[in-house]
Amino acid sequence: MLIRCMLTMQDLNVPQSNPRRLKSCVMTKKINSAYYLCVKNSSCPQVKNFNLANLNKIYHKFVASGKMGLEFKEPKQLLSIDSQNKTEINMLYSHIKAIHEGKNVNIATRLMPKSVPSKKAVLNHFDIMAVEFVSVDRFDNRLLNMRYLTTLTMEKCDLPMIPVEIGHLSIKYLDISGSKLPINQDTFWNWTSMTVICGSLITLKINSIGITRLPFEIMFLKNLQTLSATKNRLTYLPQFIGELKKLKALFVNDNKLVYLPHCLSSKLFNEMDMSNNSIRGKVKSGDDHLFKYITALKTVQKNVVEDSITSLSHLSLYNLMDNCVPFKRQDIPRTLWIHFNVMGRCIVCKRWILPDYCKIGFKYSTPMAIRLIKDQNDIIPWQFIICKIQNNCKRLA
Repeated sequence: MLIRCMLTMQDLNVPQSNPRRLKSCVMTKKINSAYYLCVKNSSCPQVKNFNLANLNKIYHKFVASGKMGLEFKEPKQLLSIDSQNKTEINMLYSHIKAIHEGKNVNIATRLMPKSVPSKKAVLNHFDIMAVEFVSVDRFDNRLLNMRYLTTLTMEKCDLPMIPVEIGHLSIKYLDISGSKLPINQDTFWNWTSMTVICGSLITLKINSIGITRLPFEIMFLKNLQTLSATKNRLTYLPQFIGELKKLKALFVNDNKLVYLPHCLSSKLFNEMDMSNNSIRGKVKSGDDHLFKYITALKTVQKNVVEDSITSLSHLSLYNLMDNCVPFKRQDIPRTLWIHFNVMGRCIVCKRWILPDYCKIGFKYSTPMAIRLIKDQNDIIPWQFIICKIQNNCKRLA
Protein backbone atom coordinates (compact mmCIF):
# COMPACT_ATOMS: atom_id res chain seq x y z
CA MET A 1 0.00 0.00 0.00
CA LEU A 2 1.05 3.60 -0.57
CA ILE A 3 0.75 6.41 1.96
CA ARG A 4 1.97 9.99 2.16
CA CYS A 5 3.43 10.97 5.49
CA MET A 6 6.13 12.79 7.42
CA LEU A 7 9.20 10.58 7.72
CA THR A 8 12.39 10.70 9.78
CA MET A 9 15.27 8.36 8.91
CA GLN A 10 17.80 8.09 11.71
CA ASP A 11 21.17 6.39 11.26
CA LEU A 12 21.59 4.25 14.39
CA ASN A 13 25.34 4.15 13.83
CA VAL A 14 25.32 7.85 14.67
CA PRO A 15 22.93 8.05 17.66
CA GLN A 16 23.53 11.76 18.26
CA SER A 17 22.51 12.72 14.71
CA ASN A 18 19.63 15.13 14.20
CA PRO A 19 17.72 13.76 11.17
CA ARG A 20 15.34 15.91 9.15
CA ARG A 21 11.59 15.30 9.11
CA LEU A 22 10.57 15.16 5.45
CA LYS A 23 7.36 14.84 3.50
CA SER A 24 7.60 11.40 1.97
CA CYS A 25 5.86 8.68 0.02
CA VAL A 26 6.12 5.23 1.60
CA MET A 27 4.88 2.02 0.03
CA THR A 28 5.24 -1.74 0.37
CA LYS A 29 6.35 -3.70 -2.67
CA LYS A 30 7.05 -7.31 -3.56
CA ILE A 31 9.94 -8.07 -5.89
CA ASN A 32 10.20 -11.75 -6.81
CA SER A 33 9.61 -13.36 -3.40
CA ALA A 34 11.02 -10.56 -1.23
CA TYR A 35 9.05 -7.76 0.43
CA TYR A 36 10.35 -4.20 0.56
CA LEU A 37 9.44 -0.88 2.08
CA CYS A 38 10.09 1.82 -0.52
CA VAL A 39 10.75 5.43 0.51
CA LYS A 40 10.81 8.52 -1.69
CA ASN A 41 11.42 12.12 -0.59
CA SER A 42 13.79 15.00 -1.25
CA SER A 43 16.58 13.07 0.47
CA CYS A 44 15.86 9.89 -1.55
CA PRO A 45 14.53 11.15 -4.91
CA GLN A 46 15.44 7.87 -6.64
CA VAL A 47 13.57 5.70 -4.07
CA LYS A 48 15.31 3.85 -1.28
CA ASN A 49 14.32 0.23 -0.70
CA PHE A 50 14.38 -1.41 2.74
CA ASN A 51 14.18 -5.21 2.72
CA LEU A 52 11.54 -6.16 5.28
CA ALA A 53 13.45 -9.39 5.91
CA ASN A 54 15.97 -7.14 7.71
CA LEU A 55 13.29 -5.58 9.91
CA ASN A 56 14.38 -5.88 13.54
CA LYS A 57 11.52 -4.29 15.45
CA ILE A 58 8.19 -2.52 14.92
CA TYR A 59 7.31 0.29 17.32
CA HIS A 60 3.53 0.33 17.40
CA LYS A 61 2.60 1.88 20.74
CA PHE A 62 1.31 5.07 19.09
CA VAL A 63 -0.23 3.57 15.94
CA ALA A 64 -3.66 4.73 17.11
CA SER A 65 -2.26 8.29 17.03
CA GLY A 66 -0.95 7.91 13.47
CA LYS A 67 2.67 7.14 14.40
CA MET A 68 4.88 4.08 14.10
CA GLY A 69 8.58 3.19 13.97
CA LEU A 70 10.51 0.59 11.97
CA GLU A 71 13.99 -0.46 13.06
CA PHE A 72 16.14 -2.21 10.46
CA LYS A 73 19.27 -4.31 11.01
CA GLU A 74 20.59 -3.57 7.53
CA PRO A 75 20.94 -0.73 6.90
CA LYS A 76 20.98 0.06 10.59
CA GLN A 77 18.34 2.76 10.58
CA LEU A 78 15.20 3.76 12.41
CA LEU A 79 12.29 5.03 10.31
CA SER A 80 9.72 7.14 12.17
CA ILE A 81 6.46 7.52 10.25
CA ASP A 82 3.87 10.13 11.19
CA SER A 83 0.58 10.75 9.39
CA GLN A 84 -2.62 12.58 10.19
CA ASN A 85 -4.42 9.69 8.55
CA LYS A 86 -4.59 7.28 11.46
CA THR A 87 -6.49 4.67 9.47
CA GLU A 88 -3.74 4.40 6.86
CA ILE A 89 -1.03 4.07 9.52
CA ASN A 90 -2.99 1.30 11.22
CA MET A 91 -3.38 -0.49 7.88
CA LEU A 92 0.34 -0.10 7.13
CA TYR A 93 1.21 -1.49 10.56
CA SER A 94 -1.03 -4.54 10.04
CA HIS A 95 0.44 -4.99 6.56
CA ILE A 96 4.07 -4.91 7.69
CA LYS A 97 3.35 -6.96 10.83
CA ALA A 98 1.91 -9.76 8.70
CA ILE A 99 4.99 -9.68 6.44
CA HIS A 100 7.31 -9.66 9.48
CA GLU A 101 5.52 -12.73 10.83
CA GLY A 102 6.24 -14.59 7.60
CA LYS A 103 2.74 -14.53 6.19
CA ASN A 104 2.09 -14.44 2.47
CA VAL A 105 0.70 -10.96 1.79
CA ASN A 106 -0.93 -9.84 -1.43
CA ILE A 107 0.42 -6.48 -2.57
CA ALA A 108 -1.45 -4.43 -5.13
CA THR A 109 0.47 -3.17 -8.12
CA ARG A 110 1.13 0.52 -7.50
CA LEU A 111 3.67 2.96 -8.85
CA MET A 112 5.59 5.41 -6.73
CA PRO A 113 4.51 9.01 -7.58
CA LYS A 114 6.85 10.86 -9.92
CA SER A 115 7.38 13.55 -7.33
CA VAL A 116 6.84 14.13 -3.64
CA PRO A 117 4.80 17.21 -2.64
CA SER A 118 6.83 20.28 -1.77
CA LYS A 119 7.09 21.48 1.78
CA LYS A 120 4.13 23.82 1.31
CA ALA A 121 1.97 21.29 -0.53
CA VAL A 122 -1.16 19.78 0.96
CA LEU A 123 -1.02 16.05 1.57
CA ASN A 124 -3.86 13.62 0.90
CA HIS A 125 -4.97 12.92 4.45
CA PHE A 126 -8.01 10.75 3.93
CA ASP A 127 -10.83 11.35 6.34
CA ILE A 128 -14.22 9.96 5.42
CA MET A 129 -15.89 12.79 7.37
CA ALA A 130 -13.88 15.59 5.71
CA VAL A 131 -15.63 18.38 3.79
CA GLU A 132 -12.52 19.39 1.82
CA PHE A 133 -10.03 17.30 -0.15
CA VAL A 134 -6.96 18.25 -2.21
CA SER A 135 -5.73 15.61 -4.63
CA VAL A 136 -1.99 15.63 -5.24
CA ASP A 137 -1.58 13.75 -8.51
CA ARG A 138 -4.67 11.76 -9.51
CA PHE A 139 -8.29 10.99 -8.74
CA ASP A 140 -8.55 9.01 -5.53
CA ASN A 141 -11.43 6.53 -5.52
CA ARG A 142 -11.74 6.89 -1.74
CA LEU A 143 -13.40 10.22 -2.50
CA LEU A 144 -16.56 8.36 -3.44
CA ASN A 145 -17.07 7.45 0.22
CA MET A 146 -16.75 11.03 1.48
CA ARG A 147 -20.45 11.85 1.84
CA TYR A 148 -19.79 15.22 3.51
CA LEU A 149 -17.38 16.47 0.84
CA THR A 150 -18.17 19.97 -0.44
CA THR A 151 -14.80 21.21 -1.76
CA LEU A 152 -12.66 19.18 -4.15
CA THR A 153 -9.41 20.47 -5.66
CA MET A 154 -7.64 18.40 -8.31
CA GLU A 155 -5.20 20.87 -9.82
CA LYS A 156 -2.48 19.58 -12.14
CA CYS A 157 -3.59 15.98 -11.77
CA ASP A 158 -3.61 13.16 -14.29
CA LEU A 159 -7.34 12.69 -14.88
CA PRO A 160 -8.04 10.01 -17.49
CA MET A 161 -11.55 10.06 -16.05
CA ILE A 162 -13.76 11.36 -13.26
CA PRO A 163 -16.10 8.54 -12.15
CA VAL A 164 -19.76 9.30 -12.73
CA GLU A 165 -20.38 8.40 -9.07
CA ILE A 166 -18.76 11.67 -7.99
CA GLY A 167 -21.99 13.27 -9.17
CA HIS A 168 -23.77 11.67 -6.21
CA LEU A 169 -21.84 13.90 -3.78
CA SER A 170 -23.03 17.37 -2.74
CA ILE A 171 -19.89 19.11 -3.99
CA LYS A 172 -20.12 22.90 -4.11
CA TYR A 173 -16.60 23.74 -5.32
CA LEU A 174 -14.65 21.78 -7.93
CA ASP A 175 -11.30 22.77 -9.44
CA ILE A 176 -9.52 20.66 -12.08
CA SER A 177 -7.35 23.49 -13.44
CA GLY A 178 -4.11 22.48 -15.11
CA SER A 179 -5.03 18.79 -15.12
CA LYS A 180 -4.33 16.38 -17.96
CA LEU A 181 -7.59 15.24 -19.53
CA PRO A 182 -8.11 12.41 -22.05
CA ILE A 183 -8.11 13.29 -25.74
CA ASN A 184 -11.43 11.49 -26.16
CA GLN A 185 -13.80 13.11 -23.68
CA ASP A 186 -17.00 11.27 -24.65
CA THR A 187 -17.60 10.08 -21.09
CA PHE A 188 -15.42 12.47 -19.11
CA TRP A 189 -18.23 14.91 -18.23
CA ASN A 190 -20.87 12.30 -17.39
CA TRP A 191 -20.67 13.17 -13.69
CA THR A 192 -22.46 16.47 -14.45
CA SER A 193 -25.60 14.55 -15.38
CA MET A 194 -26.08 13.24 -11.84
CA THR A 195 -28.98 14.88 -10.00
CA VAL A 196 -27.12 15.69 -6.75
CA ILE A 197 -24.19 17.61 -8.19
CA CYS A 198 -26.49 19.31 -10.72
CA GLY A 199 -28.09 21.07 -7.78
CA SER A 200 -25.10 21.49 -5.48
CA LEU A 201 -22.17 22.74 -7.62
CA ILE A 202 -21.65 26.49 -7.23
CA THR A 203 -18.08 26.99 -8.46
CA LEU A 204 -16.39 25.18 -11.35
CA LYS A 205 -12.81 25.95 -12.37
CA ILE A 206 -11.54 24.37 -15.60
CA ASN A 207 -8.59 26.66 -16.36
CA SER A 208 -5.66 25.52 -18.52
CA ILE A 209 -7.03 22.12 -19.51
CA GLY A 210 -6.68 22.62 -23.28
CA ILE A 211 -10.36 22.54 -24.25
CA THR A 212 -11.49 24.13 -27.52
CA ARG A 213 -15.18 24.28 -26.56
CA LEU A 214 -17.19 24.14 -23.36
CA PRO A 215 -18.76 20.71 -22.82
CA PHE A 216 -22.53 21.00 -23.24
CA GLU A 217 -23.02 19.05 -19.98
CA ILE A 218 -22.20 22.27 -18.09
CA MET A 219 -25.73 23.48 -18.78
CA PHE A 220 -27.04 20.86 -16.35
CA LEU A 221 -25.37 22.69 -13.43
CA LYS A 222 -28.35 24.90 -12.70
CA ASN A 223 -27.00 26.44 -9.48
CA LEU A 224 -23.59 27.31 -10.90
CA GLN A 225 -22.58 30.82 -9.85
CA THR A 226 -18.90 30.92 -10.85
CA LEU A 227 -17.42 29.49 -14.04
CA SER A 228 -13.73 29.93 -14.75
CA ALA A 229 -12.33 28.63 -18.05
CA THR A 230 -9.24 30.79 -18.51
CA LYS A 231 -6.12 29.98 -20.54
CA ASN A 232 -7.78 27.46 -22.83
CA ARG A 233 -8.37 27.52 -26.61
CA LEU A 234 -12.03 28.55 -26.70
CA THR A 235 -13.06 30.28 -29.93
CA TYR A 236 -16.68 30.86 -28.88
CA LEU A 237 -19.09 30.54 -25.96
CA PRO A 238 -22.17 28.47 -26.84
CA GLN A 239 -25.68 29.86 -26.52
CA PHE A 240 -26.56 27.35 -23.80
CA ILE A 241 -24.44 29.31 -21.33
CA GLY A 242 -27.47 31.57 -21.03
CA GLU A 243 -29.32 28.72 -19.31
CA LEU A 244 -27.10 29.15 -16.25
CA LYS A 245 -29.50 31.61 -14.67
CA LYS A 246 -27.56 31.95 -11.41
CA LEU A 247 -24.18 32.60 -13.04
CA LYS A 248 -22.68 35.71 -11.41
CA ALA A 249 -18.97 35.35 -12.16
CA LEU A 250 -17.48 34.43 -15.54
CA PHE A 251 -13.76 34.23 -16.29
CA VAL A 252 -12.81 33.44 -19.89
CA ASN A 253 -9.68 35.54 -20.28
CA ASP A 254 -6.70 34.28 -22.28
CA ASN A 255 -8.68 32.35 -24.87
CA LYS A 256 -9.41 32.93 -28.60
CA LEU A 257 -12.93 34.37 -28.36
CA VAL A 258 -14.06 36.60 -31.23
CA TYR A 259 -17.60 37.36 -29.99
CA LEU A 260 -20.02 36.56 -27.16
CA PRO A 261 -23.54 35.09 -27.21
CA HIS A 262 -26.36 37.64 -27.08
CA CYS A 263 -27.84 35.93 -24.01
CA LEU A 264 -25.02 37.46 -21.93
CA SER A 265 -25.44 41.03 -23.22
CA SER A 266 -28.00 42.09 -20.62
CA LYS A 267 -26.78 39.92 -17.78
CA LEU A 268 -25.35 41.63 -14.71
CA PHE A 269 -22.22 39.92 -13.40
CA ASN A 270 -20.56 40.50 -10.07
CA GLU A 271 -17.25 39.55 -11.69
CA MET A 272 -16.27 39.08 -15.30
CA ASP A 273 -12.99 38.91 -17.18
CA MET A 274 -12.65 38.29 -20.91
CA SER A 275 -9.36 40.07 -21.50
CA ASN A 276 -6.66 38.75 -23.82
CA ASN A 277 -9.05 37.38 -26.42
CA SER A 278 -9.61 38.24 -30.12
CA ILE A 279 -12.70 40.42 -29.72
CA ARG A 280 -11.90 43.22 -32.13
CA GLY A 281 -14.39 45.03 -34.39
CA LYS A 282 -16.61 43.33 -36.96
CA VAL A 283 -16.92 39.56 -36.99
CA LYS A 284 -16.04 37.77 -40.22
CA SER A 285 -18.19 34.84 -41.36
CA GLY A 286 -15.17 32.58 -41.17
CA ASP A 287 -14.93 33.27 -37.44
CA ASP A 288 -18.60 32.47 -36.77
CA HIS A 289 -19.02 28.91 -35.49
CA LEU A 290 -22.72 28.82 -36.44
CA PHE A 291 -21.98 29.85 -40.02
CA LYS A 292 -19.29 27.16 -40.18
CA TYR A 293 -21.86 24.63 -38.98
CA ILE A 294 -24.37 25.66 -41.66
CA THR A 295 -21.71 25.62 -44.38
CA ALA A 296 -20.57 22.15 -43.34
CA LEU A 297 -24.12 20.83 -43.61
CA LYS A 298 -24.63 22.64 -46.95
CA THR A 299 -27.86 24.19 -45.68
CA VAL A 300 -27.06 27.83 -46.34
CA GLN A 301 -29.16 27.80 -49.54
CA LYS A 302 -32.20 25.98 -48.10
CA ASN A 303 -35.46 27.27 -49.53
CA VAL A 304 -38.34 28.62 -47.47
CA VAL A 305 -40.46 25.45 -47.77
CA GLU A 306 -37.72 23.26 -46.35
CA ASP A 307 -37.04 25.75 -43.56
CA SER A 308 -40.64 25.66 -42.44
CA ILE A 309 -40.56 21.91 -41.79
CA THR A 310 -38.75 20.92 -38.62
CA SER A 311 -37.44 17.36 -38.45
CA LEU A 312 -38.68 15.05 -35.68
CA SER A 313 -35.15 14.68 -34.30
CA HIS A 314 -34.86 18.44 -33.97
CA LEU A 315 -38.26 18.67 -32.28
CA SER A 316 -37.14 16.04 -29.78
CA LEU A 317 -34.02 18.11 -29.08
CA TYR A 318 -36.10 21.19 -28.38
CA ASN A 319 -38.33 19.18 -26.06
CA LEU A 320 -35.28 17.80 -24.27
CA MET A 321 -33.97 21.31 -23.68
CA ASP A 322 -37.35 22.70 -22.59
CA ASN A 323 -37.73 19.98 -19.96
CA CYS A 324 -34.13 20.43 -18.86
CA VAL A 325 -33.51 16.76 -18.15
CA PRO A 326 -29.85 15.89 -17.45
CA PHE A 327 -28.58 13.01 -19.56
CA LYS A 328 -25.35 11.29 -20.53
CA ARG A 329 -24.28 12.04 -24.06
CA GLN A 330 -24.19 8.29 -24.80
CA ASP A 331 -27.97 8.27 -24.24
CA ILE A 332 -28.51 10.10 -27.53
CA PRO A 333 -27.11 9.40 -31.02
CA ARG A 334 -23.62 10.74 -31.60
CA THR A 335 -24.87 12.65 -34.65
CA LEU A 336 -26.90 14.89 -32.35
CA TRP A 337 -24.05 15.90 -30.04
CA ILE A 338 -22.96 18.82 -32.19
CA HIS A 339 -26.45 20.33 -32.02
CA PHE A 340 -26.00 21.31 -28.38
CA ASN A 341 -23.03 23.47 -29.32
CA VAL A 342 -25.02 25.41 -31.94
CA MET A 343 -28.55 25.44 -30.53
CA GLY A 344 -29.85 28.66 -29.00
CA ARG A 345 -32.95 30.68 -28.23
CA CYS A 346 -34.50 33.05 -30.76
CA ILE A 347 -34.13 36.60 -29.42
CA VAL A 348 -37.78 37.31 -30.31
CA CYS A 349 -39.87 34.25 -29.39
CA LYS A 350 -37.30 32.81 -26.96
CA ARG A 351 -37.87 29.30 -28.31
CA TRP A 352 -35.04 26.86 -28.93
CA ILE A 353 -33.89 26.82 -32.53
CA LEU A 354 -31.09 25.37 -34.61
CA PRO A 355 -29.09 27.35 -37.20
CA ASP A 356 -30.87 25.30 -39.89
CA TYR A 357 -34.03 27.36 -39.30
CA CYS A 358 -32.74 30.75 -38.26
CA LYS A 359 -30.90 33.90 -39.28
CA ILE A 360 -27.61 34.70 -37.60
CA GLY A 361 -26.54 38.23 -36.85
CA PHE A 362 -24.48 40.43 -34.58
CA LYS A 363 -25.22 43.45 -32.44
CA TYR A 364 -22.35 45.70 -31.50
CA SER A 365 -22.86 47.44 -28.20
CA THR A 366 -21.38 48.14 -24.79
CA PRO A 367 -22.14 45.50 -22.17
CA MET A 368 -24.00 46.60 -19.06
CA ALA A 369 -21.13 45.44 -16.89
CA ILE A 370 -18.28 47.00 -18.88
CA ARG A 371 -16.57 48.12 -15.69
CA LEU A 372 -16.07 44.47 -14.79
CA ILE A 373 -14.31 43.62 -18.04
CA LYS A 374 -10.58 44.15 -17.92
CA ASP A 375 -8.50 45.45 -20.84
CA GLN A 376 -11.32 45.20 -23.34
CA ASN A 377 -12.75 47.51 -26.05
CA ASP A 378 -16.03 49.18 -25.19
CA ILE A 379 -17.87 47.72 -28.19
CA ILE A 380 -18.54 43.98 -28.02
CA PRO A 381 -19.93 41.79 -30.85
CA TRP A 382 -22.98 39.89 -29.53
CA GLN A 383 -24.08 36.94 -31.65
CA PHE A 384 -27.86 36.44 -31.89
CA ILE A 385 -30.19 34.10 -33.74
CA ILE A 386 -33.74 34.74 -34.90
CA CYS A 387 -36.36 32.53 -36.55
CA LYS A 388 -36.05 32.69 -40.34
CA ILE A 389 -39.80 32.18 -40.93
CA GLN A 390 -41.52 35.19 -39.40
CA ASN A 391 -44.96 33.49 -39.34
CA ASN A 392 -43.57 30.90 -36.94
CA CYS A 393 -41.96 33.47 -34.67
CA LYS A 394 -44.12 35.20 -32.10
CA ARG A 395 -42.93 36.97 -29.01
CA LEU A 396 -43.87 34.98 -25.94
CA ALA A 397 -45.80 36.79 -23.20
